[in-house]
Amino acid sequence: MAINYNLIIILVSAAFVAIASGLVSSFLVLRRMTLVSDALSHVALPGIALGIIFKFQPIIGGLLFLFIGILIIWRLEFQTKLVAESLTGVVFTTALAIGSLMASETDLLEAFFGNISNITLSQMAVQAVLALVVIFIALKYLKRIVLFSIAPDLSYSVGLSNRKIELMLLLILALTMSIGISFVGVLLMSSLLIIPAVTARQLVASFKGFVALSVILALVDLLGGIILSVIFKIQPGVATTLIGSAIFALSLIVPKRA
Repeated sequence: MAINYNLIIILVSAAFVAIASGLVSSFLVLRRMTLVSDALSHVALPGIALGIIFKFQPIIGGLLFLFIGILIIWRLEFQTKLVAESLTGVVFTTALAIGSLMASETDLLEAFFGNISNITLSQMAVQAVLALVVIFIALKYLKRIVLFSIAPDLSYSVGLSNRKIELMLLLILALTMSIGISFVGVLLMSSLLIIPAVTARQLVASFKGFVALSVILALVDLLGGIILSVIFKIQPGVATTLIGSAIFALSLIVPKRA
């Protein structure tokens, strides 16, 4: 039986992305920022469109626009006192409209739902490196991010800068989105940033177990979604989301463990 080495490389790259997504997913659930992450992924669309038009890696364009969008939201949140959800809504709808004007219908379909056939070896290498950066930052500042997510007032009282921690969380969120979009697409990127941690929260009570299971479920969702997309010729984002949703549905009938 012939071995598809390209698929193996894609799965290895996807594994790094899934681990990063699982870690960030757990932070977003604790911080109650899941809907923000859902909307924020759309901000990458104009950058992806520019990458397609000018023939450079779309992941770079998407990352650039995500960084710009996050800095705008972060800055305006403290200047206007508007909540992050409201500002994210303004930024993401504007970016979605601009990106839709720039990209063709075929390009939009791939950007919305993912397409692993267009992922190059160099892009996979970039994704793996950026995923390792996210994993390193998430683990290094784990306690600070968790304390900020659970009790921001307490974190401020012990000398932690909430503004800096929130910016750090938003930046690793942007990195995770930029490397995951090529696998699952702009519309369904939130499936990797919401469903694994929500499911883990339903099943496990302890914090360490919650984070670990979130990572494991992200791996199962993404790797399983890619394999199913190859077998059944469907978009990987759709397959990944359906696997995650099925596991979540099963978690609702399983007793919660300590």
